[in-house]
Amino acid sequence: MTTEQCFVIPEDASDIQADPTIVEPTPKPEAKSSALPDNKTLAAFGTFILLAGGASVAIRITYGELPPFYSGAARFALAGIVFWLLLFLRRVPFPRGQALLGAVLFGVLSVGLAFTFIAWGLVETPASTYQVLMAMVPLLTMFFAFLHGVERIRWQGLLGSLLSVGGIAVVVGGAGGDGLSLPHILAIIAGAACLSEAGVIAKKFPRSHPIAMNAIAMTIGALILSTISLITKEQWVIPTQTDTWLAFGYLLIFVTIIVFLLYLYVLGRWTASGTSYGFVVTPLVTIVIAASLAGEQITLSFIAGGALVLAGVLVGALLPSRPPKPPEKAQASPGEPSISGEGAD
Repeated sequence: MTTEQCFVIPEDASDIQADPTIVEPTPKPEAKSSALPDNKTLAAFGTFILLAGGASVAIRITYGELPPFYSGAARFALAGIVFWLLLFLRRVPFPRGQALLGAVLFGVLSVGLAFTFIAWGLVETPASTYQVLMAMVPLLTMFFAFLHGVERIRWQGLLGSLLSVGGIAVVVGGAGGDGLSLPHILAIIAGAACLSEAGVIAKKFPRSHPIAMNAIAMTIGALILSTISLITKEQWVIPTQTDTWLAFGYLLIFVTIIVFLLYLYVLGRWTASGTSYGFVVTPLVTIVIAASLAGEQITLSFIAGGALVLAGVLVGALLPSRPPKPPEKAQASPGEPSISGEGAD
């Protein structure tokens, strides 16, 4: 018998019984299921939130002169060139095999499909409303992680989903004369779903260097968006207004390059669900920018609906939960000692 046996040895030998009793180890307190990353990752996470908050406002500003799909294709193509130059100058290793497949799928989902839906949805959707809808990304990420076998569905997730859906209904229903377009709302939700799936995919495949992954993703996204732009017969023009150039430059440098690098940096050092929490805080930044620069009016129905969406995400994705209890050990039969260990020889 090689497995260790632990017996209670009484001080008085006369008290020894035929059935020795094992001392069970003291159960450890259950740990919370969520953990924060290191300070460097948190700093990158906070910068990601601040820069991403102005993206939807800047995109809508560019729509004053640039068609939506062409605008996205142009900035992703230029960003792709920057990433390819960085890849060659810094001699970043190019992904191969499963890592390359993961980078391609990430580009199709997070840039090509996601921004096809988002670009069209933002045509008729205010930036603040768009960002509230994007706050569903953590919940969607949780469901996709479950479908991929990464996480399990919890009652908190189901309750959070109901709260978020109710909040979206309040935002859309309270628009009144603004007349939000339901197809454009659904397009933005589809874009959020693509971003959520992309985050899970990036965690399932072998890790690639962020520069290489972005170079591939931007190229694929630019090809998809430019193809759709040509199919829809958009006019490819050069902007003439200063506001358009400033907004486009902000999108290119701070959002398409820096934010995407920060996103993959944080994603490589935190969980997919944890990284997606940035989409919850970003609406607060967007609301301030949209109200001050774009002149969007923040109504009571928007505040109430937005609060429900954020509450749903808080309940469904952010509140820590305890892991499931391990199965209880079978008790020893009378007359047989209990064995502490996994087996015996």
